Amino acid sequence: MAAVVGVETPGGDPFAGIPAGPALAAALAQVSPAELTGQHAAAWMRAAFRQRNHDDVVFLDALRQTCRARADDCRRVLDDGFAPKAAAANLGWSPITASARYGLACFVLEAQPALGEAMYAGLLEERKADIFDSATEGLEDHQVAEVVRIVLPEAPGLAYQALRERILEVARALDPQWAAGRLAAAVARARVAARTSPSGAVDLCGYDLRPDLAQDAKSHLDALAVAVQARLAVLGVDLGLGFLCARIFTRLLDGTLAGLDDSAVTDAVVAEFAGHPDNDPHDGPDDGPDDGPDDSGPDESGGPDGACDDGPGVGPAPEVLPHPAGVALRMRLSTLLGHDERPAELPGLGGTLPEIARRRAHDLGAARWHVLVHDQQGRLTHLLVHRAPPHASHDPRHRRRTVEITAPETLLDELDTTGAHDPWLADLLAAHRRSRDAAPEDHPATTNRDADRRLPGAALARWIDARDPVCVAPGCTVLARRCEHDHTLDWQHGGRTRADGLANLCPAHHAAKHRRGWTYHQPTPGHFEITDPTGTVHHTRSRVVRPLPDPLPAHHDTPVHEPAPTTTDYTPRPTPDGRITTAALATVEYLLARRPIRRTTPPPTDHQDDDPPY
Repeated sequence: MAAVVGVETPGGDPFAGIPAGPALAAALAQVSPAELTGQHAAAWMRAAFRQRNHDDVVFLDALRQTCRARADDCRRVLDDGFAPKAAAANLGWSPITASARYGLACFVLEAQPALGEAMYAGLLEERKADIFDSATEGLEDHQVAEVVRIVLPEAPGLAYQALRERILEVARALDPQWAAGRLAAAVARARVAARTSPSGAVDLCGYDLRPDLAQDAKSHLDALAVAVQARLAVLGVDLGLGFLCARIFTRLLDGTLAGLDDSAVTDAVVAEFAGHPDNDPHDGPDDGPDDGPDDSGPDESGGPDGACDDGPGVGPAPEVLPHPAGVALRMRLSTLLGHDERPAELPGLGGTLPEIARRRAHDLGAARWHVLVHDQQGRLTHLLVHRAPPHASHDPRHRRRTVEITAPETLLDELDTTGAHDPWLADLLAAHRRSRDAAPEDHPATTNRDADRRLPGAALARWIDARDPVCVAPGCTVLARRCEHDHTLDWQHGGRTRADGLANLCPAHHAAKHRRGWTYHQPTPGHFEITDPTGTVHHTRSRVVRPLPDPLPAHHDTPVHEPAPTTTDYTPRPTPDGRITTAALATVEYLLARRPIRRTTPPPTDHQDDDPPY
């Protein structure tokens, strides 16, 4: 992960010492950003952002006060369940939108005032405060307060999705039982839904799927798309991976490809587009650059590489393409060994529970296993290429994927001292001793073996991908497998191929570095000073693991801050034949949204002021 640790304005930030509020508003009003240099225009923008955040929480307080006020009386009444309707009438909102904003006001000003204080100081924006609210749904107030205490200092430097994942990671560590219950409830309502978009196209989506099954399904779809794309490219047909994934997905489900193995599926889809001008894929999808799948790309797999190995004693197996290369699982060694119940990560999909991670590790026995040894700050110190535990499954489809096991140096030293009876663990500890005692020239972090080569060797490339698991640019979350190994100082200008001279950059930020005036400096390995075109300097640091708290038990006898429903438990009523209709589910969602404290109905992700799409 690349952590944003600071922003620096060369020459000084004239607004840095002014607190958000009337003084900052007056200072901003005296200056026009059109008359400022690039770095001072950026400073003005950051100051205006702080002021907006301050104004947002002032407005939320005004909304809360108004909803509880009564005519000719300065006292505030208790919430009667209809409070948001006053805001809706005054502001031209629907009752659902007013309820959502009123619930957020109560959350940041009453339940978790630390968030309100951060907004008042201009450090936290309203949308990020709302992410704290929706991501901690179901936790008790003292647990939410601990999440806020840990994550709030990091929140200003995290993009929205990264913030949500960090909050969930900490919440899962604090209350594994809550996390397991939340996942079980979601998987129990797994479904496939179709809806028509305004364009007339149809979205066919699977919701609330089990994470490990969904990861394999998506990876298999990506592998098929990569194979089809490579063959079509030879025929002069240029199609994006996203479009090909969608076509293969629908063909697999509509029965057209029923009973075919992967090789036959690839042949059929290639034939559908090769030499058939009527099957123009751009009748529907966009003609612009293709983003590719969320967790795959044409440079990750290298195309199909033939059939998988035959299973033992079962005759020839159907041809199945291997999943694309990349990190499929990242978990802690202590969790793998059963010493704790820390959450793990399925890169590209987000966090997952320890029991799912252990099951996933068993399924990925054929993958490459890397043990990332790190210090107390989460910085990579050693990379051990190991093997899977002997009891793991060796499904050949996973042979190009990677499992990353993170381990603090202190844990390995402790295990080495007490002795390991498990041969797999004993071999790992021996590998760590060898790595720790290796000469600097044998360590990828300090070696000069590749310094005069244009491209890094395999060991150095592995080190960079492990040290920089995402693009090092500020706020970017593109995974390492979709990034490029870039010389911090360009190769043609004397840059050297060393760990302290390379970084992972996604294609977009790599292009910006070379064509749009971004400059990179790496004063120490994994610490980057990035200057954007305005002249502002951003500091980021790479790390392989983030700190997590110990479990914080729930106090089930402690009342939560939201009132209980007074008229119904909002359980949908089944039809006589036992079905739950779409209309019944929509009614439940509407009733939940009308509750005065919005702890169960997050607003729309794109336009939080609009009515939800139901």
